[in-house]
Amino acid sequence: EPEWRPAKAVVSTQSTGAPGGHLGRFIVWTEEAFKALNQIYPSDSLPRDMMKNADLTRIINSDEIQRVVRPTKVTKRPALKKNPLKNVSVMVRLNPYAKIAKRAATLALLKRAKARAAAVN
Repeated sequence: EPEWRPAKAVVSTQSTGAPGGHLGRFIVWTEEAFKALNQIYPSDSLPRDMMKNADLTRIINSDEIQRVVRPTKVTKRPALKKNPLKNVSVMVRLNPYAKIAKRAATLALLKRAKARAAAVN
């Protein structure tokens, strides 16, 4: 059901004549109202649009605005998991004694190889 309210041009504002700033209403103007508008707004100071482009959604979602509002994300790749059984430096990081144990195992292997070579000769 349409609603109508009479309003005087002298006291009316944009919000009473067009709520939300949308001028999609049927307005009947009287001659006195036009004369009153000329007194309120002289010919040089008519209200002007604040925005040239009223498509606010397109402006907000534009690349220029989004670049400032949402800076580019720096993606950090997860570190590669290394196998400590195959990688000695990773094993040493997990178990500092592994370096000493590996060195002892290598020396024992060399000692056995030397003993075997001496036994064969």
